[in-house]
Amino acid sequence: MSRFQVYCGAAPERFAHSLSQDWQALSHNVCVFAFMPDSRCDMGEHGTLFTSPDGRCVGVFSGKLFNFAELTQGYASELTTAQKLGVLFQQLHKQHGLDFPRQLQGFFAIVMVIDGKLLAVRDAIGERPVYILQTPTSVVISDRLAALMSHPDCSRVIHPAGVSDFLSTGFSPFERTPVAGITKLQAGVIATIQQSSIDTFHYHSLRDSVDTISEADCIEQVRAALDSAIANRLEANTKTGLLLSGGLDSSLVGALVGGHNLTAAYSLNFGTEYRNELEFSGLMAKHLGIPARVITVTSEMIKAKFLQTATILDEPIGDPLTVPNIIVVEEAAKEVQLVFNGEGGDPVFGGPKNLPIMAYEAYSGVMQEFSREDLYLRAYNKGHEHLPTLLSATFQYQLTHHPRTAELLAPFLNDSRFSSYLHRLMHINLRLKGGSQILPKVLKASAAAGIAVRSPLFDRQLAELAFSLPPAMKLNGSVEKYVLKQAVSDSVPAVIIDRPKSGMLVPVHYWFNKELKKFAKDVLLDRNAKIRNLIEPKALQNLIDFKGGGIRPYYGDRLWLLLSLELWMQAHNISDGL
Repeated sequence: MSRFQVYCGAAPERFAHSLSQDWQALSHNVCVFAFMPDSRCDMGEHGTLFTSPDGRCVGVFSGKLFNFAELTQGYASELTTAQKLGVLFQQLHKQHGLDFPRQLQGFFAIVMVIDGKLLAVRDAIGERPVYILQTPTSVVISDRLAALMSHPDCSRVIHPAGVSDFLSTGFSPFERTPVAGITKLQAGVIATIQQSSIDTFHYHSLRDSVDTISEADCIEQVRAALDSAIANRLEANTKTGLLLSGGLDSSLVGALVGGHNLTAAYSLNFGTEYRNELEFSGLMAKHLGIPARVITVTSEMIKAKFLQTATILDEPIGDPLTVPNIIVVEEAAKEVQLVFNGEGGDPVFGGPKNLPIMAYEAYSGVMQEFSREDLYLRAYNKGHEHLPTLLSATFQYQLTHHPRTAELLAPFLNDSRFSSYLHRLMHINLRLKGGSQILPKVLKASAAAGIAVRSPLFDRQLAELAFSLPPAMKLNGSVEKYVLKQAVSDSVPAVIIDRPKSGMLVPVHYWFNKELKKFAKDVLLDRNAKIRNLIEPKALQNLIDFKGGGIRPYYGDRLWLLLSLELWMQAHNISDGL
């Protein structure tokens, strides 16, 4: 369910009448702003429709401002939160123009009309998504892709290059989405929207620093920023849980939230026959003094939940953890109102996958087999290098009319604002994977379960600090996330800090080679499959039979990717346009 929708264009009254009675609506000239309150997910947030007293600033706000009290200090006490937001945004826009969102600390999406201009804003890190549908007669904006796909003027046809992006990375990293006519805002962007154009301005950017700073000061500053990120996201008198993998990031979040603030920890398991991290998640739960709830996810549960997951996420995500994530959040929702997670530690502090790419970059003068872009895309292990043989000739011809995924990636990998190649990789992982995959996924999964979610490691001040520190504070020799580990060494057991990153591996390779093989075959080889014109039949059959090129353990990941696309197209009735 979307939390807000904005319509601007012809016959706005028709859009207003199409809304159910649960929506709060506000009309302004040719625009209708609609907001869906949800007390279960609005823990401590400021979500509302707003208007300034003079009526020149009207819009909708979704999210939370950590510095709301500070920014509105001195405002008349009789003003409501909605009125204060209207006054605040009007004043900040007058003082700072399109740079005004830089003054806002928190996670949010804003769509507003001010002085006759329609603006859409996404927070600096991208915790709240913003999607835009442009039609010949209107512009529609929402925090959910599904809301725009269901609009009568949406074509419900794939964007070929958006689908290709997905098949290369497992998500949609750029402004284009897999649906023709719908784009999305990147994190830290404000857009001025007209019916025929969208002008974007990056009000927030990250850059590294040349300032000298001691290791002790680095550690002290990171710890202070971590404590602040947690404090800003805690909610009083709220039953709170921890999504605990047993790795460093979720463990340190639990330690800083404190066992006294937590009801329980929730961890995943895929059965005793598969590798798990329960030893470490159990150890950390015991360290915190809270119950450890273990949710075992089976292949049958995956099969039963896959289509619903595609509906909930509304944008295809090819990460095998998506279905298990939704299952564990649904279990947590039976007991708590809010969950903390450890998402963000890797992109913000230079976690795994950077080391091999850095090594290749160091020897790129003598090893030129792959371009920077191809190497980065191969690191996702989604089959980027297999697309020429996997995609049908007709679909590949469609792709010739659009910039390739690697072309859009190149500016990030060659960004001169960052003197360190590690910082360029961190920037990509934060802006693209964080803002376009991780954060939308956890938000939509938790909202569907009816609970709020907090991702404190995706904190703006923490990210800005991390980029300002010397690269060696993130990657110290072969030690990844060095400064993060040092900053929490007094709070997290050494066995967790010192253990190598393993990640939560979903056993898709084994499942698709055994108990889920028939499921994959029935869905993907069905004569009415949505992707039948996009994929080369022989290549698909080989993949299902675990034959063909590539590394065998990743066959399961590639099948998951194709199933995610197929079931997403089914769930939202998207056609291939061929």
